[in-house]
Order: sequence, then structure tokens, then C-alpha cells
Amino acid sequence: MRQPALPILLVLATLTLGGCSNLFVVTRTETDLYTITERDTTIRQDVKNAPGDRDNGTIYPSPRTVEISRQYVQRDSTVNRYYPAFLRFGLIEAASFIAPGQSKEGSGRGLFGLYDLLSLKFTDSSKLLGAYMYRILPYELWLRVFRDDPNWTIGTAGYETFIRQNDSSAEVGPGESLDAFLPLYVRRRFYFREKPPYIMAQPFIGIGLFPSAYVNLGATFDIGSWGGLNLRAYAGFITGTAYTAPDSIDRTRRVGPFTVLERVGVDNSLTTPYFGVGVSAVDFINRVPELFVEWKDHKHSAIEVSALNLDLVYSSSQKGGRFLNPSQNDSNSVAYPSGVMVHFGSANIPLPIADGNFFAGTSLFNGMLFSTQEIAFGWLPLRAGYRMDLMESNLNLVGAAEYTYYPSSALNLSARLALTIVDMSPYGKLQLNAVAGYAMGSLGIDVDQDIKDQFNIDDSQLDTSFSTFYFGIGIGIGDLFNSLARVMKD
Repeated sequence: MRQPALPILLVLATLTLGGCSNLFVVTRTETDLYTITERDTTIRQDVKNAPGDRDNGTIYPSPRTVEISRQYVQRDSTVNRYYPAFLRFGLIEAASFIAPGQSKEGSGRGLFGLYDLLSLKFTDSSKLLGAYMYRILPYELWLRVFRDDPNWTIGTAGYETFIRQNDSSAEVGPGESLDAFLPLYVRRRFYFREKPPYIMAQPFIGIGLFPSAYVNLGATFDIGSWGGLNLRAYAGFITGTAYTAPDSIDRTRRVGPFTVLERVGVDNSLTTPYFGVGVSAVDFINRVPELFVEWKDHKHSAIEVSALNLDLVYSSSQKGGRFLNPSQNDSNSVAYPSGVMVHFGSANIPLPIADGNFFAGTSLFNGMLFSTQEIAFGWLPLRAGYRMDLMESNLNLVGAAEYTYYPSSALNLSARLALTIVDMSPYGKLQLNAVAGYAMGSLGIDVDQDIKDQFNIDDSQLDTSFSTFYFGIGIGIGDLFNSLARVMKD
């Protein structure tokens, strides 16, 4: 079985985010009903005095007329108040582990389960991090036990998988993986810092039922969330069986001059302790007191959070031909884009200098594919820049310098104009982007053959450097631009 590449999981997570909104409740709505009563009394007086002289001793009819009218109006009024409903709601979490007890150190996906995900280097049997975990849509609610102790949570995830490979094969074989849809977890939080970014330890117990049955015991040490970005250390023990996997496989072996096909039994169980580190993006943490603060009054730790930015760009050099529509390699034509830029799981944190619009940030993943020989990928790139609010938070200009260091090496100097198209609060906004910039770097990695075939990459391109100016348009999905007034100053 081929291990699913993380980009596939990222696409699945993005599509699932909207579809599972009924299962993973993000907003709690409270409705206040009012009865408004209006009472009004109008008094009108008319005095009509007859002309001429009067005898003071004579009684005349009163010339005064008084009209009193009363109005009584009653109507109902409804006010909806919106509050967060979760203690944790995220998009994706990834981790890499040292897993003792393996016959070999096995393969691995690098630090955080990410860095070697796109390369063939994970087939090296000398890899130390031979186990890893991916979790999509982690979600936690307040578990109201022990007299409503605010630090207990109960949660799940859309999907999670634990993999420990026993050899250097890129294939995930029998007894090397456990995975489940909607596993159940109970956690207890111990806070060392009760202001964002939170610092806490979380012992937990979890069970998965399908397609693997397992028990997962352990604890994490969490730091986050900075605009949805979290770092974690893990220690735990997992044991279970992938009971939907086949219990036997066909294998060929040589017997003298003959090849014999035989059926052998396989062990689909996996039991291992694990220790490692992980990262999650677009992953937000609340404390119980924050569940009673309206969305409109919430403070934030980032001036920008984004689930996905996808831009179609035109490269000025188009070295090697267009990445999009490679059969049309007329470099003099700008009728359609030549490549694409991707940023997934981004967060920009304000720096305490100048006017507060300077920021430092990163993304879980970024990709620059300007043409068939102008390609670079990166995990957790380093980014710094400045944001200008041109029309409050609905029109922004962001200038940034971004350095991608692994597995590719690249520098990207960019400017992005973002216009709000649809406000999808609290899920962020749909943005229209206009981008321009200059990028230089090289692919510089031994990429998996499947990726080579899909992206039309040959071995001669792996060490090819590039530099190009580019411009284009795109969209931002789940973008959240926070004003400085809504960003915590701590």
C-alpha cells in the first residue's frame, strides 16, 4: 500500500472543512427574545373664547375642549449572539516519532513528518525518525465532569493515521500502520501559561474503531496557538490491529529452477511506544472562559491567518517551458498563466516595532511552480513583511520576503493585494489576490518518481537554479485579516 502524500491530505482537509461543519460545530448561537412595549398619550386642548364684553357674574359654557388619545404598541425583538463552541478546532496536524522496538530504524518523513515527504531520501534505512502521524480536522469540546472542571476535553478528528515502518521500503506494509475515522479522545489540560500562546501539558487516552482498532495512551506538551500554528512534543504508547487489512498475501519464491507462488499469513497488529515532535496549522485553541466571549469581541494573536492561497502566475523567463499547458511553450504569449503558487496554512504574527504592521510568519507548505524548470517546494518557510490596510480589513497590501530552506532553497520577494469577495465568518474570508514579485532558487531535491512524472521533471532539472519576475491573480480561501485593535498586545 502506498503511503498517501501529504498534499492529498491537505486537499482532503480543505474540502472536508466545509462539509463537516455540521459535525464539527464551530459556532454556538444564543438567541435573546425581547418584548418591546411602547405607550404614548396625546393630549390636545382647544380654547374658543367668544368675542365681545362679558358680565363677570354670568356663568357661560366652558370654551375649553380637551382631547386625550392613548396608543399602546407591543412587538417582539430577536437578537442572535455568536460564541465559539469548541476548545480546539484545527485543519491538519503532523508529527514524526522515534519508535523503539523496530527491527531496523526504517524509513521516515523527516522532522514533523514533513521535511522528506516529497523526496526519496525517506527510503534510507538509517533514518532516526521511523514513525509518524497525520491527523485531519482535530476537534475538542468541553467535557463537563468533576463539577464542571474547565480543563477536561473530549474530542475526535476526521481521520488520523499512525505509521511505523520496519524497513527502508517506501511502501507501507502489513503491521506498519493503524488508522481510524472519528477516533475518540479524552484529554486533561495542565496550563503553564494561560494567555496565548498557551503552554500546557495534556495527558490523553484515545481509541480508534475503524478501519483499525487501537488504543493510544500518552501525553503532549503544547505551545500555541500563534494564528493557528502549534508546536508539540509527544510521548505515548499505541497498540492495535488493522482488522480490515488482508490476513494473508501471495508471495513468490525460487525453488531450484522453478518459481513457486505461495500464500503466507501476515500480522496486521502494531504495538510501539513513540517519542517525537509535531506541528499543526490553522489549528485554534480556546479556554473555557473564551467560550462565553462573543466572536466579535475575541482577541487574536495574528494579523493574518490563511487556510489556502492559490495564485496563477506568469513567469517572465519561463525557463524550460510552461508548467501549466506544457505543450504550449510560446514564451512570447501572455494569454494565460505559465505556473502556479501555493501557500497552505499561513500565519503572520505582528512584531512589536514601529506601527505594529511589521510581521514575521510562516506557512505549513509553500510551492512555486513557475515553469517546468522553475520549481521549488518548502515546509515552514521563514517570512517577514509589512501590511497596509487600504480599506480597513477588506483591502490590504502585503509586501514580504520569504525564504524557503528545505527541501528546496529559494527566496521570494512579493507584493500581494487582497480584496475581500465573500465574508464567511467565522471561517475567514474569500479573497481575490493580485500578486507580483521576484523569485530565485533551485529545486535541489531528489524527488519521488511519481512527482517527477506528474510535474514533467527530469533529472537534469534537479540542480537547476532559476530567477524570474512574475505576476498573476488568485484566490485566498479562509483568509482572516485582523485589525491591530483586535490583536492581543501582551
